[in-house]
This record gives sequence, C-alpha cells and structure tokens, in this order.
Amino acid sequence: MNSYKVTYLLNGEEHYDHITERTEKAAQKRVKGIYKDAEITDTELTSTDVSATKEQERETLEKIKEMIAELGPQSYLATAFEGCFEDAEQNIEDDAAYSMKARLEIQAQRAIERGHEVDRLKADIAAAQSKIEILQSQFDFASQHIKKLERQQLPEELRRDLWVMVTSEAEASRARMAEAADKMAAGADNPGCVLFKESVARYRAEKTRAEEMEQRANALDALEPKSE
Repeated sequence: MNSYKVTYLLNGEEHYDHITERTEKAAQKRVKGIYKDAEITDTELTSTDVSATKEQERETLEKIKEMIAELGPQSYLATAFEGCFEDAEQNIEDDAAYSMKARLEIQAQRAIERGHEVDRLKADIAAAQSKIEILQSQFDFASQHIKKLERQQLPEELRRDLWVMVTSEAEASRARMAEAADKMAAGADNPGCVLFKESVARYRAEKTRAEEMEQRANALDALEPKSE
C-alpha cells in the first residue's frame, strides 16, 4: 500500500489528509467519499510499502471470499483456502500472524522430534535387551548349577550366596517391570505405537524372569539346614 498526502478545498479553506491506498486515484476517491464537497487540489505520494488499515484488510478479505464463493464449493481454490479465511480474520482482530503453513510446519517439527524420541527409546530398549540376554545366560548357568546342587549336599555358604544372587536379580527384574509399566502408561493413548508394544514385551519378559528367580530363591530356602 501507498501513503498519499491529499490536499483539498472545503468551504473555501485548504485542508489535507494522509490517506493509505493502493493508487493515487483510490486515495482521491476516499477523500471525496469522506468530504463530498471537497475540491482536490493536489495529491502527493509520501511513502510506499505502508501497511493497510484493518478496515482495508477486512474489505479485501470479503472480496476474496466472494470471488472464491463464486467458483463453487467444489472448486480447487475453495478447497485450498479451507481454514485460511478464519486465520486471516483472527490475524486482523488480534494483530497476529497465524497461518495454516506455520501450524503444519510446527506439527511436522513435533513429528520429527517424536521420531527422534522413539529412536532413542528403541536404542535404550535394544541396549536393555542385550543386557537381558547376557543376564539370561548367567541365570541359565546358575539354574543348571542349582539343579546339580539340589542333588547333593549344598555348602551353606554357597547356598546363601546363590540365594542373595537370585533374590537380587528378582528384585532387579521387578524394578525393570515398573519402568516398563511407566512407559506403557505413557503410550497407553496410542497402543499401536512402537514404544507401547516394546514396553509390553519387556514387561512380560521381566515378569517371567522375576518369577523364575523367585522360584529359585524358594528352592534355595528349602535347602536351608533345619535348626535342631
């Protein structure tokens, strides 16, 4: 938009107004619309790239809406402008800068950030799974050793050490179950997501391991020498 200094005579006196319009002719027309008896004597361009007034914004928006409406509800432009007119009206009222594009970019950025978070969680789960496999191997070895010891007299000191080990591992598995349960709760609103599914799998695996370790602890308890 441009800013014009429009000088005019009204009732024999000279006046001037600064008018924001697209063209000199439009500026003169606006002055004549305000002062019907004004005689315009001079029009000077004083500035360019001037922001339009809110009323001009509203008028232009209404013209655009009318043009789009004339094309019919199934037109390509009508589809493309869905939601945009509301943003424009809100911008005028709030002196804001809302836009469909900006919202889409924000949503896209959030999706990327969620993807990164999922990748980090998957890496954590993979590391935990690797540790679980190592511990499982150790537990299997301990289980075989316990079974052998069950068939023979087990030294009390070794029995106590084994009991402490399997009890500690049972407690650790219970703690990991709690962590998995927290992640399950976080992803409960979207049960189809990777985080929720992997958390469920981890919870079940840790539950099975905890129960196995508790059974072994009970078996070791049964081998405790009876007091006379």
